Amino acid sequence: MNVATYEQRATLSAHRKRERVVRSPLGRKISAYRPHAKHLQAALMILFYFAAFGFFFQTSRAEFEEKSLGYLEANQQTRKTSSTAEATTKPNKKSEATAQTLFENTAPSPEPTEEQKASAGLPPYNTEDESAPSIAEQFTSRGYAFGHCTYYVAKRRPIPQNWGNARDWLGRAKAAGFVTGVNARPGAIAQTTTGRWGHVAYVEKAEAGKVYVSEYNYVGWNRLSYRWANESEFKYIY
Repeated sequence: MNVATYEQRATLSAHRKRERVVRSPLGRKISAYRPHAKHLQAALMILFYFAAFGFFFQTSRAEFEEKSLGYLEANQQTRKTSSTAEATTKPNKKSEATAQTLFENTAPSPEPTEEQKASAGLPPYNTEDESAPSIAEQFTSRGYAFGHCTYYVAKRRPIPQNWGNARDWLGRAKAAGFVTGVNARPGAIAQTTTGRWGHVAYVEKAEAGKVYVSEYNYVGWNRLSYRWANESEFKYIY
């Protein structure tokens, strides 16, 4: 007399099905590969990481090249526009005379004249730098992008060529053993984290809580300019 319950018969039936699956050719292959499952999983994860790294590397490289070409095209367009404006502009003697009169009657500005700048060894105001180098020279793993504030300051001061964006200069200068502080002095590097990438300038002179700096990329890309600023606007690398 079979007194097994319905649940017992169902359990026995399920066990027999699993046993048939295990003893089948496919089940034997699965059992043979089961001890190597962890190794197979690790290999698949490594392949996935390599694929992801390759994808992001190609994306970053394409974006970098696109921005580089954009900078060059903008620079060429700016030069064409400037050349066209200079060719079409005619001198107005009356305006020149009025401007000369106003200049003579105005109190002298603390900003030095072009003659004073020349005697001090400073380049003229708002002038373009030398001809742009090739793309290979502009963007390398060492050095700084041509025409930017970091490029100019690195030409004025002997500093390491791997400090990156201007916003990172203060921390990396400290790590490299440079002395930093909040007081300006001639020859120091003025640094601020204002803006997305930060900004750096070269200190020409300092007096009475003011600092006179020369810099690139303040009035325009690859443009050298001078200005007075509050000493507290920057931190300084000596």
